[in-house]
Amino acid sequence: MRLLPRHELGALLDAFVPLAPGRRWRVLDTAGAALVERGGEAQGAADGAGVAPLLTPLTLDGEAIGTLQLAPAAPLDTGHALLRAAHSVLEQALAAASMRRELASETLERYREVHLAYRLGEVLTGGVELAALPARVLDEAVRVVQAPYALLVLDGDADEDEGGRVAAARGAEGSADGAREVVAAIRAGGAADRAGIDVDERPEAAAHAVRLWAPLRAGERTIGGLLLTRPAGSRVFSAGDAKMLSALAAQAATSIENARLHAASLEQARMARELQLAHEVQARLMPTVLPSSTSWQLAAWWSAAREVAGDFYDATRQGETTIVTVGDVADKGMAAALFMALTRSVLRASAVDGRDPGDVVTRANALLCADASDGMFVTLAHAHLASDGTVRYANAGHNPPLVARADGSLERLPRTGILVGWDDAARYGVETVRLASGDALVLYTDGVTEARDERGREYGEERLVELVREHVAARRSAAAIVSALRTDLAGFVGQADAFDDATLLVALRRSGEGVSTSQVPGT
Repeated sequence: MRLLPRHELGALLDAFVPLAPGRRWRVLDTAGAALVERGGEAQGAADGAGVAPLLTPLTLDGEAIGTLQLAPAAPLDTGHALLRAAHSVLEQALAAASMRRELASETLERYREVHLAYRLGEVLTGGVELAALPARVLDEAVRVVQAPYALLVLDGDADEDEGGRVAAARGAEGSADGAREVVAAIRAGGAADRAGIDVDERPEAAAHAVRLWAPLRAGERTIGGLLLTRPAGSRVFSAGDAKMLSALAAQAATSIENARLHAASLEQARMARELQLAHEVQARLMPTVLPSSTSWQLAAWWSAAREVAGDFYDATRQGETTIVTVGDVADKGMAAALFMALTRSVLRASAVDGRDPGDVVTRANALLCADASDGMFVTLAHAHLASDGTVRYANAGHNPPLVARADGSLERLPRTGILVGWDDAARYGVETVRLASGDALVLYTDGVTEARDERGREYGEERLVELVREHVAARRSAAAIVSALRTDLAGFVGQADAFDDATLLVALRRSGEGVSTSQVPGT
C-alpha cells in the first residue's frame, strides 16, 4: 500500500463520508493495521456494538494489497453499493499509481543506462591504455552493481586455461582461484556467450555462491567476461543488475577491442619502422662499390625476401688479392640479419695477415660459435682471388660455386667443411682453381635456385648454369651477367611472393690490360 500516500487515500475516502453519515471508512494493510480512517463519531472511536463491518479486499494485478472497511455496516441496500463504489475508486487510483511508479522506474532505469553509457564514455575513452582498461571496467561494475568480489577475464591468443587470463580483480586476496573456477564452469557449460544469474548452494562454493556473469563480446567473438559474486546467504542479483552489467560489458568489450587494435596498430607501425631502419642499415653494410683491379671485374646483387635478410655478400682488397664472400644465415628476419652482420664483421677481422681462406673460416667459426644462439647457423663461400687468376677458396656447407669457362665448359666447386656456427672445433680445408681470361667465378645463395613461380616450380640450378654458361661464353661483363640473371629470375617468378633472400656475386677474370670498373646493380 505504499503506492499512494496516506493523505491521498484519505482524500479519496473523504468523498464517501457524507454518503454514509455516522459510519467510519478504513483502509487496512495486509496485517490488518489501519492505514487511514475517515468519518464516524471520531477517529478511533468504537464502532457500533455488535454490528459487523463490511469488508472488501483491495488487489493489484491479482495480488491482495490491503482491505477497505465500512463500519458499522450501513443498511444492506446502501452499504454494499457504497463499498463497491469506494472500492472501485480506490483500485483505479492504486492502478494509476502503480502505472506511474512503473513509468518512473522505467524512466529511472533508462536514465541510469544513459548515465552509465555517458560515464563509461568518459572513463573508457580518451587515450586509456589497454593495460589500464580492465581495472577501470571493474571499478564501474562494482559501483553500478554492488558486489564484494569482481573479476574480469580476457581470452588470450594462446591457450592459457579454461578460466582465461585474469586481467583485473576486485575483492579479497586469494579469491581469484575460486572465481576462475566459476568462470571455467560457466565456459564448460556452454554459457560463456550469454549473461546469467546463478546460485551455487554447495558448501565449497560459499565464497562465490551468488553469481552474475556478463560476456565481453566484440562482434561475433567472445573475448572474455565480467564475473560478480557474493557469498552464500547474500541477496541474489536481480534482472536489473544483469541488464546494467550487460550494458557495461558491451561498451567495455568495444573499448577493450578498440584498444587492442590500436595497440596492435602502433606495435605494427613501430616494427615496420624498425624493420625499415634495419633494412636501410643492412643495405649499407653491403658494399655499394666493389673493389676493382686490372685482374678481376666484380658485380653483385642482393635481394631480401623480407625487410631484413640473412643473405650477405662482401668484397675487399688486401694488397694484390681480392677477397669475396657470399653467405646465407639459416633463418630469416631480424635475428638472421643481426647474425649476418656479425658473421660479415668476424670474417673481415679474421682475414688478416695473409691467412688462407680455410684458416679465415676456421677462426671465424670458433668466434661465432661462442655467440650463436640455438639454431642460428650460416653457410658461406669465401674465396681469395689472386692477380694471376688463382682462386683459393673455402666452402662451409654452401651451394657449390660455379666456374664458367670462356670455352663454354663449367665446373662446380665442392664443399670444404660444415656450416659455420655448428661446431667450434670444426676446421675448414682449402681448394684451388685457376681461371683464365674470360672465365668467371659465380657465388650464389639458394634463394636464387629455389625461387618459385606462381605454380610452385623452382628456378633450379640447371637454369642458372645455362644462363651463366651462355653469357660467359658470349664474353659479357660481370655486371651484364648479373643483370641478365635478375631479369630472367624476375620473369620466371612473376607475381609470386619471394620466399627466401637471394644473392649473386660474379667475379670475371680479365686479361690485365687496363683497369676495369666493378659495378653493383641496384638491390
